[in-house]
Amino acid sequence: MPRHLTYQGLVVASAVIFLALPFVTAFNELLTMVVTKIQLYILIQDFVVPIEVRMVGAVLRYLFGIETTVTSSLLHLQAAERALSVGIGWNCIGWQSLILYCFTIFTGLRGPFTRTSKALCTLIGLQGTILLNITRIVLVVLVTLFWGSLPALIFHDYAGTFILVIWLVAFWDLSYRYILRPIAGASD
Repeated sequence: MPRHLTYQGLVVASAVIFLALPFVTAFNELLTMVVTKIQLYILIQDFVVPIEVRMVGAVLRYLFGIETTVTSSLLHLQAAERALSVGIGWNCIGWQSLILYCFTIFTGLRGPFTRTSKALCTLIGLQGTILLNITRIVLVVLVTLFWGSLPALIFHDYAGTFILVIWLVAFWDLSYRYILRPIAGASD
């Protein structure tokens, strides 16, 4: 692909991402209100949070060499001269991104694609979204540890949404190019 087309594509993708951010953020707030009203957050806090906290602790310990102790919703970190305890709540683990991902699955898989390629696309997207959330939490913890709570709060509130939108755009681009296969003889 010629270089100028690559740059044009990046500019267009950036514009789309910046246009989508307010909608994604507003949608996340709406989802949070609904989950709070129906008290679904209790299940998330009791069952999902401890699993993600352990995964984040393992990444910090084994990939970054940060001494990490984990409880059900807390990470206790010791890195060089710095010590920090970070709480991870039900609303910070990325459940909204899984719901947004599911919405994209319902629209993105329309069309005459093979069942196998649809299943593969769904599985890869789910795994990628979960890994993205773990990575996002790890990054928030690292920002907190090394730069403080205000930069971490900004990263948590804004960069996380930005990263999600980039992931979904990249995922669907790759899915349509390499994963989804049309049914033989089907036309769009």
